[in-house]
Amino acid sequence: VSAISPVDNSSVDIEVLRHSFSPTLSMRDGDEPNVPNLSNPDGLAVATAVAPDDEPDYVFQAIEYGPDAKPPLHKNRRFRVYTYFALFLIFIAVVLIVVYVTSLSKEAEVKDTIVRLTSQPTFKPTSPPTTYREAQGLIEQLQAGVLLRNENFEDMQVTDPRRLALDWILHKDEQRLVTDSVNLYQRYGLAVLAYSMDSKAWYFCGNPGENFTETSCSVFSYAMNKTVDYGVWLSGESECDWFGVTCSNDGIVRSVELISNNLVGVLPHELTALRFLQMLALAGNCIYGTIPEEIGQLDHLFTLELHENGLSGVMPSTIYQLEKLQLLNLAKQYGVDRVCQQSNGTKIYTIYKHGGFVPEFNVGLTGKLGSEVGRWKSMKGLYLSENSFTGEITEDIGTLRYLTFLQVNDNFIEGNLPSTITNLRNLRRLQFDDNFLYSSLPDDIGNMKDLERLSVNGNSMFGKLPESMYELKKLKSLFLHDTAEANSPWLINDVEGFSGSVSSSVGRLKDLEYLLLNNNPITGLIPSALGNCTKLKVLRLHRTELEGSMPREVCMLRDKDLNSERGVGVLYADCRPNNKTEEPRVQCNCCTDCCDYTTGVCVQDD
Repeated sequence: VSAISPVDNSSVDIEVLRHSFSPTLSMRDGDEPNVPNLSNPDGLAVATAVAPDDEPDYVFQAIEYGPDAKPPLHKNRRFRVYTYFALFLIFIAVVLIVVYVTSLSKEAEVKDTIVRLTSQPTFKPTSPPTTYREAQGLIEQLQAGVLLRNENFEDMQVTDPRRLALDWILHKDEQRLVTDSVNLYQRYGLAVLAYSMDSKAWYFCGNPGENFTETSCSVFSYAMNKTVDYGVWLSGESECDWFGVTCSNDGIVRSVELISNNLVGVLPHELTALRFLQMLALAGNCIYGTIPEEIGQLDHLFTLELHENGLSGVMPSTIYQLEKLQLLNLAKQYGVDRVCQQSNGTKIYTIYKHGGFVPEFNVGLTGKLGSEVGRWKSMKGLYLSENSFTGEITEDIGTLRYLTFLQVNDNFIEGNLPSTITNLRNLRRLQFDDNFLYSSLPDDIGNMKDLERLSVNGNSMFGKLPESMYELKKLKSLFLHDTAEANSPWLINDVEGFSGSVSSSVGRLKDLEYLLLNNNPITGLIPSALGNCTKLKVLRLHRTELEGSMPREVCMLRDKDLNSERGVGVLYADCRPNNKTEEPRVQCNCCTDCCDYTTGVCVQDD
């Protein structure tokens, strides 16, 4: 708002007087008014004498006056009104024309182009029609800001998911994003994911219809115990409303969660367009191929869940760059036998490499867990089971002080359990079963006070059971079985299996539900203190060197949780005649299954 300057009223009055069409004469207080001589036949103004002592403010210039004269045209009031009105109409017309031309140019999808017919087909497809947004440089911006590996759109096949996503952004997306749209990159990145994973084949919210007219879908949420409405992928809805996508209040994509939704395809490295992504969960689908190295650029990731797919190849070393990771789950790529069907009817088999396009058995992810593991300072859950990782576990694993779950079972890990493993005081689950370990249990394993599950079965373990193990009062599952059964090439040393006896301190493990000691050279008697483990559901003591009678205190557990109501054998011992003819090693009248120590045959007795 402009400030209004004060105006000298006397100056204004003077200007008004100067433009008056009739003579204006002055008089002072107390004077008689000076009236023009109306009897003057010539109609001329009469000059009046002025005294020398009169003030100059009262002296006015004589004005020539013509009784028949008309005022100039530009001073005619009616003319000025018409002129202003005409100018106003012209201004309105100009504004309307400008608005119409601008909107017409933005809405026009195609410029008129003269196409000359050629006698022979061209080797490259004719360039698509140019849109208004293409002229703004939208293609160049996406190419420079999202595409990696020195790629460009011109070299891509028309069926490439990245080209399809570009075509959708330019011609089919109702959002009509332009170069300065803040969500351009993330919307394009999600579109690439949709086309890469054949969204039309998804179980939920992936098919927008032939003309992209489907905008909403309803999915029952077990977490909320109700049906929830979402936006369909590749619809005109905000990408923040699409099923499985979560954004922060500023509209930035933070999470993509599409678990068990029949995603079929290869992970695109254009996922890096989701620069502030904190959670990527695509587990339980038919994703094959390798993990792109560019995954390491998503340095805001807290959670990466790709388990139970058909991934293969080396785990990229760039994944160690994700230093904010708290959950990494790449488990169950090896031997996952899932069949998915694409929208065109093609079937994908995760048990084979690249979904069956390569006729080789898929062995899952490979690589070694080297010292770079120590970069995951925030890691809480590390799940790498059922893959083909090799090498030894680095001592740096002990620096992950927040680690709560460590599952590396069913791989080809070898060597010793690192001594630093007992530094993981928050660890609740430690699973190294079915590897190539040749190790004993650390003597100070009792320091892991929060441990609930310990699984080292299926390795070449040796040594006595540490006394400190009985200090793990939160322990629910103790799997130490099958460590004396290794055959070539698993056989590492003839001295295999846990030895010594089961201490009466086992009764301290009040929360123990599963105790499996079978196939170990454990000696001595079965301690009656086992009867204090009143929550036991499965107890397997067969194919050991244990002898004597099953304690009455243990048999009494059959009236509690140690029963076979579900048809599952729960109490095993060597209570069958040994080698069919000799006395049983253990006398037991409450066992569900009795085994022959020599032949290994077990027969249900209960």
